Amino acid sequence: MNRFDTLRASREAGHPPGRVLDELAFAPGEAIRASEPARHVSACAACQARIAALREERARFLRARPARAFAARVLEQAARPSWWERPRLWALAMVPALALVALALQGALPGPGASSGSASIRYKGAAPVRWEVLVSREGQPAVAFPEGMPLREGDVLRFRVVLPERGYVFIANLDEAGQFTRYYPADSAHAVALEPGEHVLPGSVVLDDVQGEERVMVFVSPTPLEAQEVEAAVRQAFERAGGLRFEDPGLPVPSASHVHVKEAR
Repeated sequence: MNRFDTLRASREAGHPPGRVLDELAFAPGEAIRASEPARHVSACAACQARIAALREERARFLRARPARAFAARVLEQAARPSWWERPRLWALAMVPALALVALALQGALPGPGASSGSASIRYKGAAPVRWEVLVSREGQPAVAFPEGMPLREGDVLRFRVVLPERGYVFIANLDEAGQFTRYYPADSAHAVALEPGEHVLPGSVVLDDVQGEERVMVFVSPTPLEAQEVEAAVRQAFERAGGLRFEDPGLPVPSASHVHVKEAR
């Protein structure tokens, strides 16, 4: 039995999933500490070890990124306009189209209260990666999908990336059992070079019927990336963290990720 089989078996045995252990490891609330999963962890050596691994992974992340330098990069990112913060004329021109999309998707995709569809940004000492996961459901137009909202079998994913400079783009998926899948490019094991600017990547991904949490990751490198080195790095990060909630995918290139949960139809 490999480590991924062991992880699946532990969940089937009644251990809390990775996202719950992540909350227990870092959330300060008394309500969380008094929850049923917290009581389970207090009596479970295996879960305590996984929480310790999560905390150690975060500690390594913070040690590798001094607070002053990390804060400076965050402030730099905040000062840069996002791709959707274009001139007001562009925004006004898009209002009718966006209204039609909203009406078409009413009831099919998450409604009011959903957060932005842009993925969280990870800094690796270079310009940040900006991207969005676009989702089409039941033939409707693809729209930005908020991280953490549930997806379903048959949903179609596309990806929009914004590159500050020329780079090689590689997108992969890792599910909660540790299964690695290459998403982009679909027909090559090598990252694809893209010029600076905004790109809606060609091709799409149709989600299968496997349920549970998944993490989609984008990597942008100044030199070509190979599928094998990406897979090796994210598998090691997955094993160290005991699940998908690792801070750093382990490659020395800019990256960002998007976590979602697949549910039954």
